Amino acid sequence: MYTQISASPAQMKYANTMYYGALIGFVCMLVTYFLYVTGILAPQIPLEKLPTIWTHSAAEYRAAGNIPQGWGWLALITKGDIANFIGIVILAGLTIVCYLQLALNFIKTKEWTMVGIAILEVLVLSLAASGVLVSGGH
Repeated sequence: MYTQISASPAQMKYANTMYYGALIGFVCMLVTYFLYVTGILAPQIPLEKLPTIWTHSAAEYRAAGNIPQGWGWLALITKGDIANFIGIVILAGLTIVCYLQLALNFIKTKEWTMVGIAILEVLVLSLAASGVLVSGGH
């Protein structure tokens, strides 16, 4: 009457990567937040200055805090308020890693159309993350 549905090995690998990657990203966010609020890592923008600038646009906030646009934040990774981005980058990059895994699996199973789709997805996501397509934005 009922058929048993099970996940394929590729689906399980995708799910496990998402699970453990999200766990790592979340723990990283907790640790860097702890380092920030305890003052172990000094912030780029002093806490007392935040109320006066957090109502401004992102561009004005970056200018007031001397924070570079795009991936320039990596130069400030030792600052408490910037270190929080590490966990966010891990979480944001998980989808790319999972699609790469899918592409490799599809290569093994010779599903060439799916390989192409997975690789195109990786390229689109990587291009979006690269900052090359920067627009006016907010």
